[in-house]
Amino acid sequence: MKRKTAKWTIIIAILLSGATALFMIIVEPQIKRTTQEGEGTHSVKVIMADLRYERRIKLIREELDTLEEGRFTALFLSMYPIRSYDMYDLSYWRGLETFKAEMVMENGRELAGTLEYLQELDIMPDTVLFGLDPECLEEEYPLEDSLLKLIRQTPETGYEILFVNPVMAYWVGKEDAQWQAVIDRYEKAAKLLGQEENVKLFFACDREWLVCNDGNYAEDKMPTEAVAKTLLAYYTREEYLLTEENRKQRMDAARELIADWRSNDRTMAGLGDRTLVFMGDSTFGNFSDSTAVTGVVENFADAEVINCGYGGMAAAYGDPECPAMGDLLKAIERGDGSGIAGTGDGPPAVAAAAQIRKLADSGEETVIFLDFGINDYIKGFPVDGENPYDCSAYAGAMRSGIEKLQTIFPKGQLVLVTPNFIKYSNFGTNPVGEEASVFTDYVDALRELAKEYALPVLDIYTELGIDRDNYTDYLQDEIHLNETGRFNMGMGVLGLLQELSF
Repeated sequence: MKRKTAKWTIIIAILLSGATALFMIIVEPQIKRTTQEGEGTHSVKVIMADLRYERRIKLIREELDTLEEGRFTALFLSMYPIRSYDMYDLSYWRGLETFKAEMVMENGRELAGTLEYLQELDIMPDTVLFGLDPECLEEEYPLEDSLLKLIRQTPETGYEILFVNPVMAYWVGKEDAQWQAVIDRYEKAAKLLGQEENVKLFFACDREWLVCNDGNYAEDKMPTEAVAKTLLAYYTREEYLLTEENRKQRMDAARELIADWRSNDRTMAGLGDRTLVFMGDSTFGNFSDSTAVTGVVENFADAEVINCGYGGMAAAYGDPECPAMGDLLKAIERGDGSGIAGTGDGPPAVAAAAQIRKLADSGEETVIFLDFGINDYIKGFPVDGENPYDCSAYAGAMRSGIEKLQTIFPKGQLVLVTPNFIKYSNFGTNPVGEEASVFTDYVDALRELAKEYALPVLDIYTELGIDRDNYTDYLQDEIHLNETGRFNMGMGVLGLLQELSF
């Protein structure tokens, strides 16, 4: 044992001696040369930073050397990870054949050095996208003397600055003075860069749907592939453009958002023994990622979430090409989703039928959210029929569905959800069908059913705050909620769950 110990002691001593010698060979001449040039003795930290820069900029340049002149019309460089961004989207949406640099620039010096090298090669593309992280910009390399200077040297190139949008947990984990200082850096950088005619700035730290849902992120500063695609779509439409006119307002909004979420935890506990089932139309069915209503709820609630939404589905029967709510309930009742007309075997709403049947048989506590009405209005189905259970009418179909679910899930909790505000058909004011129904008739019918069966109701028609003046902030078209609308609806679901007593 003593011999082995002595052996390892000798090996370690040799390794340490080698490391010291290597340090003296590489670093000491740098220090001596710096002193001889009359610049004063730099700290080892500065020397090592210079060496790291030289090594990394060499690797970056080697990657850029693979660029072929004329092959790419755009270049994507970044100070944060951009692996999740698919350059096919830029090609498809904007016609930009983009070279994405895989290496992450650690600081402004590397970013400026990379751009300077491109200028030396004389292969500047028409468009340069910069992923900018203001926190990583060094004081000794101010923007006005580095990146901004180089941007001004190539006025024919369009620069799109994509500010990093870290997840809220990143901001929450910082001290109060720290996160505020970082936001100040954002604002300073935006003020400097935003003055240039060939620069566009994009910023999303004030978007609650994005930064407050950690399910949207693969890393603290990198969104998932699905969310990265969504962000690029917003940037393409220039909806998140940061301008001289809106800069102060949006920076203040980001500060307020961070301060609010730092002091208020929205996560929920105590639902781990329950399953949340969402049955409805495209409000649920058209979205399945972290930005979906169900994705938001799943991220914040300690519960299993099942999405049984199906695009185009109405409560009432009447459309032979699309199933009605009753068809889905029959599938759930028999525990088999096959054989439903117009669905095939693929839709999640159908595939989940057997799973939901098992829930009913197990007696597990289940909360079921029912959201129908938009398609009943669009397809012109009447609100009321000849009898209270007429399934060719909206109220009759809903009434039948409520009682069927109460039979299948005797211990379950039903929650009725009003359809959301729509722009379609003059904000739903144009009567559709022979019954001459307007959209609010369906909303009112749902509210009355909630009273009739003493069920809780989530009134998203009014509670989401969407109206004729602001609908573009919440709808992605004339009907469907966008990411902001879905996030707010998901938080509304969580708020109602907190109020319910099971």
